Amino acid sequence: MNYTVLYRKYRPKKFSDIVGQDVIVNILTNQIKSGKISHAYLFCGIRGTGKTSTAKIFAKAIACLNNTEDGEPCNECASCKSINEGASSDIIEIDAASNRSIDGIRTLKEEVNLMPIFGKYKVYIIDEIHMLTTEAFNALLKTL
Repeated sequence: MNYTVLYRKYRPKKFSDIVGQDVIVNILTNQIKSGKISHAYLFCGIRGTGKTSTAKIFAKAIACLNNTEDGEPCNECASCKSINEGASSDIIEIDAASNRSIDGIRTLKEEVNLMPIFGKYKVYIIDEIHMLTTEAFNALLKTL
């Protein structure tokens, strides 16, 4: 039996699927359309507002090889397909709640210097970053 948790099964795949975050979606799609991508983004809010989903869609959109005119990812190119399958080496998601030590951040600092394999950008999504230790925060700030 193939069981998938509902929040993963129905997770948005493109910006137009995100509900209740129209201003944020507009800002992010405008940055994609203009090609002015910042080096770091901070998504904050209460649980269930779509922070991780929005970050994943944004990462997919900047890695997409055939963005639509609206800045949406195409979900059909090789990059989008590998991201949807969770097999992209250019999009790295780190759960800071379970990997909260300074050693994990040191490893991240070494990997940041590597160029992306397929796209123009290498994206690190650090989920639950508030759970990092003080030493790990300080090491990460130097990287940012």
